[in-house]
Amino acid sequence: MSSPRGYDPTSPPAGKPPKRKRGRPAKWNGPASTLTFEIHRELVANLRKGATKRMAAALAGTTEVRLQGWLRRGREAIEQGKRSRYTELVQDVEKAEAEYQMALVEAATVAIGDKTMNDKVIRWRLAVAAPKDFTVPREAPVAAGNGLGPLFELVTPELARSRLDEKLARFLEEHDKEVTAEAEPPPSDDTAEDEDGDSDGS
Repeated sequence: MSSPRGYDPTSPPAGKPPKRKRGRPAKWNGPASTLTFEIHRELVANLRKGATKRMAAALAGTTEVRLQGWLRRGREAIEQGKRSRYTELVQDVEKAEAEYQMALVEAATVAIGDKTMNDKVIRWRLAVAAPKDFTVPREAPVAAGNGLGPLFELVTPELARSRLDEKLARFLEEHDKEVTAEAEPPPSDDTAEDEDGDSDGS
């Protein structure tokens, strides 16, 4: 059997051969599952810049689901009158989001006086960040079909049959009235003259 490439049997390498590592193989890095001060600070800093919760969580090395879980724990602790790292996270997150929204409100106020500024992006971002506070409720849609009801309506077969029977009955009734009115002979001229004569003789 030949020696490995680069190995000289006349001058073997000095020192002990490397030992094989024992234990589990190295794991892949995943999202952080524990709230630390560094993650807390990174989350708040990114939210203050205008990042969404999903973006801030990703930049801090965790997930939005995990962040929402921490916030839920913090709100539950606040309701119970307790203080913890999660209650502090809730307060800092809400403060950071409020600071960003206040900066947008100030920019929108400046845009009112400065007609050169386009405030569409500012208004859109406020509506996305806090829809309850910055979204105008939409008016009820106008009824389609020229006020005769909706153009399309989802109904059951039984209801459709009953409505069709009602419309057919109304149509036949009106049709019979029209046929009867056309079948009656118009008053003759002789009858009209007799009526005139009777009125003159009286």
